[in-house]
Amino acid sequence: MADHEVKAATTLVEMMRRRATLSPDKPYFDLFGETVTYGRLWAQSARYAAGLARAGIVAGDKVCLIYPTCAEFFYTFFGALALGAVPVPMYPTLGVEETANVFRDSEAVAVATIGWFRKGVDESVAQAPNVRAVLEPPDLDVDAPAPPLHPAGAEDLAFLQYTSGSTGHPRGVMLTHRNVVTTIHFMAEAAGLTSADRVVSWLPLYHDMGLIGCAFTPPLTGTPLWLLPPDLRSPRQWLERITEVRATFTVSPDFGYRNCVRHVRDTSGLDLTSLKAALSGAEPVRPSTIEAFEGHFGLKRIISPCYGLAEATLAVAIWPREVPLRLDPSGRFLSVGQPCPGVSVRILTPLDGRAHDDTPLPPGTEGEICVKSPGVMRGYYNNPEATANVLMPGGWLRTGDLGFVDRDGFLYVTGRLKDIIVIGGENILPADVEEVVDGVPGVRYSAAVGLDSERAGTQRLHVVAEVRSETASHDDYHGLVREIVSRVHRTRGHRPARVLLVRASSIPKTSSGKIQRSRLAQMIRQGELHDRVVYGGH
Repeated sequence: MADHEVKAATTLVEMMRRRATLSPDKPYFDLFGETVTYGRLWAQSARYAAGLARAGIVAGDKVCLIYPTCAEFFYTFFGALALGAVPVPMYPTLGVEETANVFRDSEAVAVATIGWFRKGVDESVAQAPNVRAVLEPPDLDVDAPAPPLHPAGAEDLAFLQYTSGSTGHPRGVMLTHRNVVTTIHFMAEAAGLTSADRVVSWLPLYHDMGLIGCAFTPPLTGTPLWLLPPDLRSPRQWLERITEVRATFTVSPDFGYRNCVRHVRDTSGLDLTSLKAALSGAEPVRPSTIEAFEGHFGLKRIISPCYGLAEATLAVAIWPREVPLRLDPSGRFLSVGQPCPGVSVRILTPLDGRAHDDTPLPPGTEGEICVKSPGVMRGYYNNPEATANVLMPGGWLRTGDLGFVDRDGFLYVTGRLKDIIVIGGENILPADVEEVVDGVPGVRYSAAVGLDSERAGTQRLHVVAEVRSETASHDDYHGLVREIVSRVHRTRGHRPARVLLVRASSIPKTSSGKIQRSRLAQMIRQGELHDRVVYGGH
């Protein structure tokens, strides 16, 4: 079997089978100093497929995966695919209720996890009667004949990628084998990835950038991969691994590069000159971050902006290697590149959920970024209404992001229609936070916004809560703020950077009652809420 036969595979599982047959001793990834070859990956996945089958999992069943970065994640994922089951990677640190919502929404029949997540998983399973089994590696790694390999087709569902939907209505992006395989082909081409590269990634496997971009693209090209856990105590570990293995390629959101500049002051012992490309995506790419990182570590033309989203199987545009970056005429916005091969982008006038005028806006005019590509999802699982809101006739996807294209076809991303808060590369819907805060006794109404922080290198969560009583004591207000912070941290996984308690009717709204988030953010930044604040908070 030759390398071109691996690239000719039309499903993710067939691509991995062919890679394991062609290169059984070739390293797939290194994690915690242990190397997993393609042969071992395939053999262990067969054992896990047997374990899943013994637990009653059959083709079409959904299996949620709640793992840290570990080899068992891969064995379970590909074991499920081998059976024709549908893996559902999940954030391990979601709240109990939100996890249960995904269990129910995905109609999962089983959850695969690992010891230290078991307690939370069991609590969530108690709220999801559709889940019949919770399985850990000892349950899955069985010495039994491998079940027959399920004959998957290119249009079959490969896995569900859950996005940060509202707490009550999570959205499972349905990605087919064709979506994934076609996308990793053009991502590898756009990023210039070859077998001669060496990839280092600390991105979580439950996020599309870490899973599709960093974990599924290297097998196509036979590129070795070094994985690190996403909860790095210090970004220096990431840089040390790049130095140690002479990595040529890595990926991070903007905040990761900024944290390196802030926390790795001593660059002795670090040599990043082997890098040929370091992609930056998942949140706004800041020219100041690129300049600071490359200057601090003695690099030039290394960080490449990129843009994508789960609904398009990740990739839309990737800046090519070693090409000077391009700013728009105002100097405010950095281009993320031209669309990847096979991807089309057009800018349309946003029309508040009504039918789009499908006449593209002229170059340089800001509007909603719409994408057409082989990676555009089949839809949201069991959610035709949400699907209809984003999928347009002709296969075009409404991204919910604002941007424009210049005369040369270069894309610039300028903002978000949905007011999503981005913290450390994770998208958070304000409504999710507000639902939690509004449930706190003493809160009349709340609004959550993200404010960019140059110091933190990412957005910071700010909560403004209108109080029911404007004559409470200082201690009562202090206790209210503590309760808000505690509940938001417990259910959403992020601690608000600041909570402001304000008088009734302080939060700006539109005539139809919608929160004016951009206006509220401006009021916070400029201190315009000062005379409405009853307690300055956290």
